[in-house]
Amino acid sequence: MGASLVKLSGELAAAVASATPSVVRVEGRRRSASSGVAWSPDGVIVASHHAVDTEEGVPVGLHDGRTATAEVVGRDPGTDVAVLRVEATGLAVPQWDERAASQVGHVVLGLSRPGRSARARLGIVSVIAGEWRTPAGGRLESYLETDIEPHPGFSGGLLIGADGKALGVTTAGLLRGSGLAVAAPSLRRVVETLLARGRMRRGWLGIGTQPVALGPQLRTRLGQATALLVLSVQPESPAERAGLLLGDALLRAGEDRLTGPAALLPALDEDRVGRELALRILRAGEERDVTIVVGEREAV
Repeated sequence: MGASLVKLSGELAAAVASATPSVVRVEGRRRSASSGVAWSPDGVIVASHHAVDTEEGVPVGLHDGRTATAEVVGRDPGTDVAVLRVEATGLAVPQWDERAASQVGHVVLGLSRPGRSARARLGIVSVIAGEWRTPAGGRLESYLETDIEPHPGFSGGLLIGADGKALGVTTAGLLRGSGLAVAAPSLRRVVETLLARGRMRRGWLGIGTQPVALGPQLRTRLGQATALLVLSVQPESPAERAGLLLGDALLRAGEDRLTGPAALLPALDEDRVGRELALRILRAGEERDVTIVVGEREAV
């Protein structure tokens, strides 16, 4: 048993040693450093959106002790990802496991660098989840949850498997009290979009809604118990141009029933901007079809 533990300990230490050069310190907030991960050798760094308060002049501590200054290339609050660029070359890039190949119960290591030295914490994969709409409206194809307790500097760090391959970037900013990791496939999509555009496009209709219970007769006739009641329509918005009115009840977007505000979010993904969206509405007790062109939400 003792020899087995020594062997396991050595293998985990080797995995940490191979991956920690990719983890950097990001001083994106006063008196509160977080972590980041080298994305490309020529100075692209991935960090957590919520941990970076400024757009330029962000000090970044590299694994070899150097300090470089970064500017924010783009950020996505919906997935808590920020992309920075530093004036440095030769950064060590981790070996990504694009399949996020792991199983519940597998041993993982969370690497961070809130100070000059890297830190490692051992845990297991608690949850492997598929597509998720985050509370901030972002879309993740997959994410991992571990039992590693978020600690100062945790966000923006690197989650690796026992083989040293990178599974994702850790964040405490998507779900309070939980240590999540944005898995490599989702991370790549977001980072490449931010590098190309500087932001993630978000669809916009220009309406305010709330769920409303339908009466017994309408429930039977329509086959659903709730709808989205339109409470406001912004001037010169896609909704106003399509003729939506206060008091309309939204029943379906395409084939998807609208039983709550979150049910409308898939129709507002970045790839839906500028495209027509078919809405089925209830107005004065009568069903109607409305076609609306999805607009783009202004960056905030």
